[in-house]
Amino acid sequence: MKLNLRTFVLGFMGIVGTFTAGAGLLVPETAFGEDNMSIIILSNLRAFTGAEILLALFALYSLSNKKYQEPALIFLLLTFTGWTIGQVLSYVVDGAPNSTTTGGIILQALFIPLTWAALKKK
Repeated sequence: MKLNLRTFVLGFMGIVGTFTAGAGLLVPETAFGEDNMSIIILSNLRAFTGAEILLALFALYSLSNKKYQEPALIFLLLTFTGWTIGQVLSYVVDGAPNSTTTGGIILQALFIPLTWAALKKK
């Protein structure tokens, strides 16, 4: 498999997404650095990370099946954009999150143009 921009974005986000979503799905309190979460917050975090793990696995699957690479990149682009908008809005309205979340926001924001470029490359 040739390592090009598409392969890098799909592979990197597939691997990283699987691990981070897996942690958020199994132990959200530890993964998100919060000890005192309500049942509603835990339920929503597990729902979002459950969807995230499926997206990450789809990204990895698309590496072996080229016809699914474009839809996987579109899903990643939409996810990065949506999460970044939501987290920046929360940053403005609710205040600064912890350093891990801030780092995640920056990483997601950097992957928006990278994913866009990978989508445009055939």
